Amino acid sequence: MRRLITTALLAGAVGLLPNPTPADATTTAVGCLEEAIDSCDDDFGGGSFYIVAIRGYCYMIRAGWCAAFDS
Repeated sequence: MRRLITTALLAGAVGLLPNPTPADATTTAVGCLEEAIDSCDDDFGGGSFYIVAIRGYCYMIRAGWCAAFDS
């Protein structure tokens, strides 16, 4: 019973906290994508079919990595 009351009080206290302001995801996402495109173009230059495919995967991986860990 004590755990139930404590949990209810804790949930009420969390509900009273002010709402956090959301992060500006558009600026971070655009910055990460531009950085990924520039670095992948430098690392995988050329016009071969395979290089273009590798560069596309590089864009996705590096943009995702940047958005997940650098924000």
